[in-house]
Amino acid sequence: NDPHAFLTLLRDAMSEIAERMFAEEINQLCGPSHYPLLNALYRRAGSETGVCYVDGQRKILQRPRVRRAGADGKEREHVLTSYQAISDPANNAAAVVTALAAGMSTRSQEWASEGVMSKSAASRHWIEATAAKITELRERDLRKMIFFGLMLDGVCLGDGAVVVIALGLLSTGEKVLLDFEVGASENAAVCTALVARLQRRSFGPPAGSRLLAVLDGAAALQTAVLTLWPTALIQRCVVHKERNLFGYLRKGDHAEAARLWRRLRLAQGEAAGREALAALQTFLRPLNAAAAASLAEAGDQLITLHLLNVPATLHVSLLSTNAIENVMRNYRAQTAKVSRWRLETDQVSRWTATALLHIERGFHRIKGHADLPQLLAALARL
Repeated sequence: NDPHAFLTLLRDAMSEIAERMFAEEINQLCGPSHYPLLNALYRRAGSETGVCYVDGQRKILQRPRVRRAGADGKEREHVLTSYQAISDPANNAAAVVTALAAGMSTRSQEWASEGVMSKSAASRHWIEATAAKITELRERDLRKMIFFGLMLDGVCLGDGAVVVIALGLLSTGEKVLLDFEVGASENAAVCTALVARLQRRSFGPPAGSRLLAVLDGAAALQTAVLTLWPTALIQRCVVHKERNLFGYLRKGDHAEAARLWRRLRLAQGEAAGREALAALQTFLRPLNAAAAASLAEAGDQLITLHLLNVPATLHVSLLSTNAIENVMRNYRAQTAKVSRWRLETDQVSRWTATALLHIERGFHRIKGHADLPQLLAALARL
């Protein structure tokens, strides 16, 4: 059970594999050692110390030497193709990308690889690998997926950059990170550019159905969605509105406000939803005019799901933007090592695409997904 013994066995196994590769190539060039090929251009020429790069490390091994006869009658060293393959430092690129994605900085790579991978080499491998992630994310075929919902939200980076991210909700309850747009702020131009690209990629609800968009209340997000899908239904995030209203109230009123918000979340159907919303309005009106006005501004968009008369089991996932807020939290963790964002390059896009694809691998289906057929039927009634 000694882990060091296991690693020793693993290294020995790699050495044995390399030796077999060398032997096979030499036999093809020179013939068997006991019966060399007649008039062969190649001959065995002993061995010497060599290296291989694997799993982020540099290994020492014995490599065989081969010499080749030239047209001028002189022999020259011939480097085995198999040795060239295993002695290429670029073999460690995958290990570098994995380490950086897990949070290691490029400055730590040289130490971690025992001097094999310099900071600049690690950075170069990272740039090459992450550039491909942008294409992987943005060229996924969305036409074969059946979507009913969309969540949009923005995350602020340093150096004046904002990334707006789109999360798609499938009819099976699964979630898909669709795309992102980088800008200076979460404005209408940035949001519209994002949703327009989604539409060009064939994202949208099935024909004859409306799109459900769960948003945090930002006007730019709502404008972008309704510009591309005029019949879309907007469900305002009740968590954002609740936090906003708590800022207007005295601490002594928080407990009753929390009870009324919980009543709204648990209410099922249009009648119960309207009663719960009216109770909140009645509670706020004598306490704080600004709070009452803020609630009135959101209006029926806070009870869009209730108005569709769908099971309250879906409220857990669809009354708030928590699903995409979790993406934002994980995104910040994935990019925490970035100390400077270079907006004049594609750095933000490369990091974002890589982080989003990594985050997506940990997704689960939304809670209450067994009741989605009722929501899909309600959205289909125009």
